[in-house]
Amino acid sequence: TNFNDIFNGIFISEQTGYQKPMREFFDYIFNEIGNINREETIIVGDSLTSDVMGGLNANIQTCWFNYRGKENNSNIQPHYEISNLSE
Repeated sequence: TNFNDIFNGIFISEQTGYQKPMREFFDYIFNEIGNINREETIIVGDSLTSDVMGGLNANIQTCWFNYRGKENNSNIQPHYEISNLSE
C-alpha cells in the first residue's frame, strides 16, 4: 500500500511555513485538504509537545503514539494513547 492511497496529503513543517504545535500549521493543512470536518479528524504522533499539543491547539482529537512506553509527566493530555500502530 502506498501512502498516497491512505492519506490526503503529507505535510512537512518547513514546507508549510508553520511549526507544530502552532494552530496555523493545522489550519494550513485543513485549507490544503479542503472540506474536512475537524470533529472527524485525529492526529497520531509520538511527541506530546508538538503532535499532541498541536492537535489540542487545533481542536482535533489526539492520539499519543507512545512506542517507548514513557510515562506522561506533563500537563498535556492526549485523548488516546497507543504503544503499537496495530492498535
